[in-house]
Amino acid sequence: MDGAKNYFNVLVNGCLLLVLKTYADLRDYRLDISQPRAAGSPVSVEVQKRTEAVIGSLFQKPTGLVVLHGIIADSELEELPPDEVSRRLEFLGDSETSGFGNQGPSQPGMPGLVSALSMHAAHQDANQAWPALVAGALKADFHNIAWSGAGVVWNAPGCSAEVPFKDLYPRVLGTKVEPSIKKSGDWCPEATVVYLGGNDWWSLSSRGDDALIDGLREFLTRLRAYRGPEVPICILLPSPTSVCACIGSLPDQASFADDMSRCWRAAAQLVSDEKIFLDVIEPDPPCSLSNPGDWGQMGHWSVEGNRKWAAAVVPVLQARLASTTF
Repeated sequence: MDGAKNYFNVLVNGCLLLVLKTYADLRDYRLDISQPRAAGSPVSVEVQKRTEAVIGSLFQKPTGLVVLHGIIADSELEELPPDEVSRRLEFLGDSETSGFGNQGPSQPGMPGLVSALSMHAAHQDANQAWPALVAGALKADFHNIAWSGAGVVWNAPGCSAEVPFKDLYPRVLGTKVEPSIKKSGDWCPEATVVYLGGNDWWSLSSRGDDALIDGLREFLTRLRAYRGPEVPICILLPSPTSVCACIGSLPDQASFADDMSRCWRAAAQLVSDEKIFLDVIEPDPPCSLSNPGDWGQMGHWSVEGNRKWAAAVVPVLQARLASTTF
């Protein structure tokens, strides 16, 4: 594997064996897996990438593209087919969806210089971000397509992506312009779940509603053309009472929630698609700036904050999936 400086979880039968750090050159990584106690019992080995496409800090080299050249197993082992999964979900988002900083120190509110300087890729685990938790609760296979700092139309300052999410989404590899995907392939989700707009919000006051609404409309139109007419698009909206990433006060959260609701609803109305759904997600108890346990690094949810959001998303998606006919 050419690991390009990333971090992976290695799980055996669902239990974490180790966190594997990989490096930016071709090398072998040996995993010693114990034999099962009962002879003939199957062993499930799962390798999960924790880190997103490009994430780094002022003092750390960023992560990069991983190339897996092959897996060499004990010749006496028999490979068994994976368990069948009937449900598939696709999640689209930014840093909150990628698990940015969810295992870092508690730093609620607006990110400051100290939090920015201490950011480290090892503090991210996408497998303990809310999409993985929701998929686990719903027993679904899932894709998590998320990029920290990416807005649908306008990226946040310092974002490592050179284009916004509406242009990133069709890429096979987020860091490469080509190849791009022209239409949905064999892997088709039962629903596409969108939680985006937080990074656009920082530019909204200077650029205006109309520009954002038009960009959201363009994104939804592209997404529908790509996914086809049958796949529900579930847009998640923030609550005014449960604080989201990088928000410094409850009044700011209320403004953020109101702006996102207004712009997303206007864009959805322009698209006029009966299979686009919008739902406000209201964690109970909410994520609070006064609760250090809700927060990881740079004002982002901790694993516990992600659990709160996921717990509120699950019943919303269950209801949408149950009411949708294919």
